[in-house]
Amino acid sequence: MDPSLPPKKWIIKNLDISRSVIDVILDNRNLPADHMEPFRLSEKMHDPYLLPDMDKGVQRILKAIDSNEKIVIFGDYDVDGITSTALMLYFFKAINYPVQYLVPNREKDGYGLRPAGVDTANAMAAKLIITVDNGISANDSIDYANSLGIDVVVTDHHLQEGDLPNAVAVINPNRNDSTYPFKSICGVTVAFKLAYALGAKLMSEENYKKFLLNHLDLVAIGIIADVMPLMDENYAFVKFGLKVLANTKKPGLIELKKVSGVKSNTITPITIGYFLAPRLNAAGRMGDASISVDLIVEESSVRAKQLALELDSLNRERQTLQHSYLENAMDSMQDFENTNDKVIIVENEDWQAGLIGLVSGKLKEHFCRPALAFTRDANGNFVGSARSIEAFHVTEALTHFNHYFLNYGGHHKAAGLTVPAENYPIFKQEFIAYVNEKLADESLVPELIVDSVVDIDQINETVAQQIQEIGPFGEINPEPFLLIKDTIIRDIRIMSNGKHLKFFIQKGNRMFECLWWGGGNYKDFLRLGSACDLVFKMNINIFQGTPRLQLTIEDAEIKN
Repeated sequence: MDPSLPPKKWIIKNLDISRSVIDVILDNRNLPADHMEPFRLSEKMHDPYLLPDMDKGVQRILKAIDSNEKIVIFGDYDVDGITSTALMLYFFKAINYPVQYLVPNREKDGYGLRPAGVDTANAMAAKLIITVDNGISANDSIDYANSLGIDVVVTDHHLQEGDLPNAVAVINPNRNDSTYPFKSICGVTVAFKLAYALGAKLMSEENYKKFLLNHLDLVAIGIIADVMPLMDENYAFVKFGLKVLANTKKPGLIELKKVSGVKSNTITPITIGYFLAPRLNAAGRMGDASISVDLIVEESSVRAKQLALELDSLNRERQTLQHSYLENAMDSMQDFENTNDKVIIVENEDWQAGLIGLVSGKLKEHFCRPALAFTRDANGNFVGSARSIEAFHVTEALTHFNHYFLNYGGHHKAAGLTVPAENYPIFKQEFIAYVNEKLADESLVPELIVDSVVDIDQINETVAQQIQEIGPFGEINPEPFLLIKDTIIRDIRIMSNGKHLKFFIQKGNRMFECLWWGGGNYKDFLRLGSACDLVFKMNINIFQGTPRLQLTIEDAEIKN
């Protein structure tokens, strides 16, 4: 492969061009033969009472309603927590029971239910706190709530790392004793299951079914934003939820789509991941996540427009700061390539804690190796966010160094940690040495998974449409990459002041239109008449109402 092109290693899963492209894609993802057949959501959705403590949680909430007790919903500042909170607010409004909510401030309060959050709920005269997307590790805070006469129902999806908290109910598919059949659900899905169980007891069947259907848009947003695997009931929730989102009646989501530039009624996971979720996340990253909750539940289009514009402004501010932080990080790494280190660790005490995960994520993508970005908190501790590659389980690695931390947690590819200043230098030194020893050199070469080699007779609008029907695409079920070999480049055009490329390729008697977003860097290596192999996504582009086949290029190998 030309060294000036992205140095990706192509992992080609099928070389037999006689096989059906659709069959190959389904096999590669271990999807059943009936995956593309129509289905009802109820056929794919697991019974909410399979979640541990669901019955206890439902009974305690029913008792609170019967006794007219004050209920406070305690959420989180990310998109999963925001949509979970909004969903519960919609539910209690649907049954005409007034509740209030709290979401912590990322900078001031930190993650999850803390004693200060309990104090705030107590000042609101709460007798029951329902946590959403948090609570599984809030043992001390829940004990404190109990001492004040406040019961807690936990709904969460994070892993249990110690003893269960002394809550009335801990509804979590990832409890150690859970037998729930599919554990990779997120917070908003657990909240939806709670609303499902409660609604069956508190609503008429017609209103109950209507409520569940109308709020699948929130479930889809949470699942995509929290990067849950699109399989099992997640796949069903997103497939139906995207349709609800396309036609949502929520003024806040309508206005959010407008400010995000989302004009099409065809909503995909990309719409959520790249346009809607970053704006909803911006409130929590830059300050107060309640702006996003308020937007989602707002009934006035005028007020919703104001809130959506505020989120859009915060997102632009986030983008500016993120760009500045990345420049700072890259400047501090000028000698990095001379070190041969297999992990990146950067720090800057001026960075906002809400943005350092974006910094480590960008560094991980750019250098194809684990990256940790740190800032300092008010006590001088180093607060860090880690992002990792497939070959390196960063949270397991951090476990070997937990004696240096005040706290830490995470999963395979992401983690957060807090390190006292006196421990930071030795942790940094030892962690770099550990990663250098454990991570193989070949793991640092980015891989591109290609579903299949195809020939010209397999590239057409019919196959492109069938591929789309395998979606929605996302984690575990990514949009397929295909490979066509020995094509000839024709008619190269430069777009957007050199950022992107549009060109045509020929093979046999067929010509195909290609778009390479961000491919402008490689314009000098594409020549008219050059032979090349191309990795691409097969899409149908609607132009002036007319569908036409288009190949979206991901990578290329120039033969001459």
